[in-house]
Amino acid sequence: LFPVLGWILIAIVIIVLLIFTSVSRCLSPVSFLQLKFWKIYLEQEEQILKSKATEHATELAKENVKCFFEGSHPREYSTPSIKEWQQISSLYTFNPKDQYYSLLHKYVNRKEETHSIRSTEGDTVIPVLGFVDSAGINSTPEL
Repeated sequence: LFPVLGWILIAIVIIVLLIFTSVSRCLSPVSFLQLKFWKIYLEQEEQILKSKATEHATELAKENVKCFFEGSHPREYSTPSIKEWQQISSLYTFNPKDQYYSLLHKYVNRKEETHSIRSTEGDTVIPVLGFVDSAGINSTPEL
């Protein structure tokens, strides 16, 4: 009796998740093709950011090691501030008014304003963005 109840519970949960996923995608302000483009953009942005970050970190590390052994002062490297990293590292929500595909995209296209670029009123949270988790994005940057 208990195994049957367990399978029924599992089936109910799967059906509810399927219905929730279908309804949320139907009500999403993002079209299927735009969502596909968004996924591709995020994958490419993550790959390029990782490559550039690795290159920059390697150069900075080389400079620091060189200065340590030579007893010299390091040359200046332009590295984003903590505030800048935080602005591109939170979860991005889609805003139909602005067409940005990530916080990094929004950050580099910002007007010369001094306020934060975090999500504002009018942003729509899209609950079904499974590709964000599957894109290998850890607890730092997002969509």
